[in-house]
Amino acid sequence: MQQFFCEGPIQIGEDYVLNEAHGHHAQVVRLDHERVRIVCQSEGFFGECMQRDGQYIVHVEEKDPRDNELGIEITLASALIRREKFELVLQKAAELGVDRIVPFESARCVVHEKKEKTQKLLERWQDIVQEASQQCKRNRIPRIEGIASINDLTSYRSEINAAAYENAYGTSRYLSEIVDGTHSVTIVIGPEGGFSEEEVKMMQAMGYEAVTLGSRILRAETASIYAASVCAEIAERIKK
Repeated sequence: MQQFFCEGPIQIGEDYVLNEAHGHHAQVVRLDHERVRIVCQSEGFFGECMQRDGQYIVHVEEKDPRDNELGIEITLASALIRREKFELVLQKAAELGVDRIVPFESARCVVHEKKEKTQKLLERWQDIVQEASQQCKRNRIPRIEGIASINDLTSYRSEINAAAYENAYGTSRYLSEIVDGTHSVTIVIGPEGGFSEEEVKMMQAMGYEAVTLGSRILRAETASIYAASVCAEIAERIKK
């Protein structure tokens, strides 16, 4: 079943006209007289999609009682990495239920985005998380913050705050030991080259606990996806 995020207003028993982009997608995948899900202000609705007078409309039939969100807010602060890998992180983070994504630069980042290109980049990233959120039937689209510095991470703290550090294995707690599924959480993942000791101390001074993701050294994109998965799995168990 296809899903579209809509601006509304949406009323049961009335028709909602899909915007040009959604209408084009409906035409490409042939949604005429197909049942679809539309979401407005985090509420889901079911209806029949139809082509009428050159437009695609959805006749809204009923509200979807399900809320497909996790029930806690997960913030993923992910250092900038190579573009195709970072976009993979965005897609998977959206699918896993992350609410907020903070791209940031640190000392060992091999990627540094030019300020004049930031707005177009953020728009592309937002399109990626919207498409992923529609595909997995979320009720909300993650928000992507502007590119920050590691010093700015103090502004993105939650009730539980952790920074994954490759040298923490054997001396620190696992991420799964500090995430309880009932409190908001921010998890910080470094770039391909990892964090320096000075950066770890800086984040600890901000209130981030250095945690381990296991005995193996993960690629940056794998670490982000794994960390989001741990948080999501615990939240899902609590939600049930």
